[in-house]
Order: sequence, then structure tokens, then C-alpha cells
Amino acid sequence: MTGPDAPTAAPEHVVAVDVGGSGARLVAVPRHRPPAADPDGAPGPAGAMTLSGRPVRITTAGSDAADVVAELVDTLTRQRPGLRLAAAAVSVTGLPSLVPEPGALHDVLHDAGAGATAVAADALAAHLGALGGRPGAVAAVGTGAIVLATDLRRRWHRADGWGHLLGDLGSGSWIGAHGLRAAIATHDGRPGPASPTLLAAALERFGPVDGWPAALYGRPDRAHVLASFTPAVADAARAGDLVATRLLHDAGTHLAESIAAALRPGIPPLAAVTGGVLQIGAPVTTPLEARLSALRPDVRLVPADGSPLDGALRLARSLLDERPGDGALVEPHDTWLTVRRTAGPAGTIPASTAPSTAGAPAGKETRA
Repeated sequence: MTGPDAPTAAPEHVVAVDVGGSGARLVAVPRHRPPAADPDGAPGPAGAMTLSGRPVRITTAGSDAADVVAELVDTLTRQRPGLRLAAAAVSVTGLPSLVPEPGALHDVLHDAGAGATAVAADALAAHLGALGGRPGAVAAVGTGAIVLATDLRRRWHRADGWGHLLGDLGSGSWIGAHGLRAAIATHDGRPGPASPTLLAAALERFGPVDGWPAALYGRPDRAHVLASFTPAVADAARAGDLVATRLLHDAGTHLAESIAAALRPGIPPLAAVTGGVLQIGAPVTTPLEARLSALRPDVRLVPADGSPLDGALRLARSLLDERPGDGALVEPHDTWLTVRRTAGPAGTIPASTAPSTAGAPAGKETRA
């Protein structure tokens, strides 16, 4: 049917998903809609639909990030039936160590109708969001903490991001864990500075101290639970608690040292910090800036342009950029990004979407 009464096909959309230890978010944006202010007045894509999801779970089998993405896509299916996907990108925590094979994530996006898909480490998405595609270093500090310094071509250097048991210094899980350790030290009466404020906050949140090991050690989302105590540490610091103040000072110092370690020769001395821990403000950022200035006075620390979700959206849009010379937003690198392309026009999201355990669908998948 043609003519003025013919049904109009739904516009093609670009989808970005950010999956992390504190939750997940999805944004679907009309393909040809330029960036503008969102309803809250913050920078963002006009006409965007956003969804929130649960945190990723880490078990002995690895990450369930593919399940998280499938759940969000299923919600999108129900709320926007007939939506057509041109391209999609996922930013995921734990890539590649806890998500050694990103194929399942590509499968979810492909099954949703996306012909071009990208799966990126959260550190790369944070970099693309914070520096807007410029080379330099970005510290992504949420539940975990990692610094990626890169020229987005040949030089890639990482500092930290080793998880809450081995690293993530200065992160939400690190601050929360050290806050709980300070609370236990106060409970035990050990020598050194005590913090009745942190102990009281921890008792209110987690119950009697004897139950804390059982409440924490068996949790697949243990890092998220530890990070959930960070606001209490921040509140205690604002109230003048010396132990909490010192913890936040140390967090900022650790982050600065990770940035300095990642900025190797060949990477421009430009840096940004992004993530929820930055919402604490001066108790973290002031020591961070002071320590970084002492270690690397040549480094210019700039405000983040956007979030990891913004970076994932930038990556998804780049999959469709057909202008000569503009396609390579990021050069190939096995650790940080894989791209899959399949022939054909944008597809419509089917009635339901679930992770595929079969082999990758026909198409071209590259580490790019």
C-alpha cells in the first residue's frame, strides 16, 4: 500500500546498554535524531527512551551480563513493539576477565534485530563518554575502579580494575569495605582511631556484627553490597568523622596514583574521572587533584563530557557512520571491543529476546 494512507514504518533506532555492578541502563534513540537536552535539562539525546535494570551477578560460572541485556531488551520489546534497530552497543563490566566470550551479548543484540553490534569493556565506554573520543586517560569509579589510558589506536594501558578482592582501589566497594573494617575495629576495641558513627551506621544497615560474614561472603553481588555502604561513609565524613574523612582522602589518592600509572609515554597528558563515587565531591576530588598534580604536573584534569552510557551510544552511532575516514572511532584491540556486522536492513525487535547458547549468527565479527 502506498500513498498518504499507507502505514508509516517505525523509525530506526540506535540502542546503547551499560551493564555494571550497581545496575544497568538502556537508551534507545532515533537513528537520525541529533543530541539535545533531555527532559531534565541535562545533556542527552532528544526523544530517547531509557530503561533501568538490575546489577550484573558474578558467580563461579562468570558474569550473567547477557541475561541482564536480554531482560532490558525484553522490556523494550513490550513497551515499544515494532521498534526497528539499526545498531546496538553494550558496555559491560568484567570484560574480558569475567566475560571471556562476548558472543552471547552479540547474540542478544542480533536477535533483537540489530545488524551492527558492539560489545565494549566498561572502561572503554567510560573513556568514550568522558573524553568524547579524545585520547587520554579516564578513571571509571563506581562499584569498581579502573583507569584506561589510550590513544584509541595503538597504545592501550590499564591500571587497576582487578575487582574488589584484588584491587579497585578508591572505588565504591573499596570505600564501603574499608568503612565496614573500621566499624568492626571499633566494635572489637582495637587500638587506633575509632568510629562510633560508622559502627552505628553499619549496625543499622547490616544488623549485628556476628551476622556480617554470612550476609556478605556468599553473595554473588558482594561488591555491590559493599559499595552500598559508601553513602554512609560519605555522610560520616561530612559530619566530621575523622576515620571516614581519612578513608575518602585515601580513595582520592589511590585514584590519582592509578591515573598517573596508566598515563605512559605516547598518551596525551589529558585525564577525566567519571562514576558515582565522584558524587561525594571534595572529600574525594580534592586529594585526587592534589596527588595527581604532585605526581604528574603536566596532566590536565578536565570534567567528564558524559557517562559510560553516552560512550556506548557514541560507539553504537559510529557503527552506522558511513562518512569516509570516520568509521574507525576505535582501532581494533582484542581486550576492549568486539564488533559484529550482518547484512540486511534494520530489523524489528521480535516478541521476546533471550541469550543464545548456539554459535554466532552468520555475519562478520571482528575485534575492533
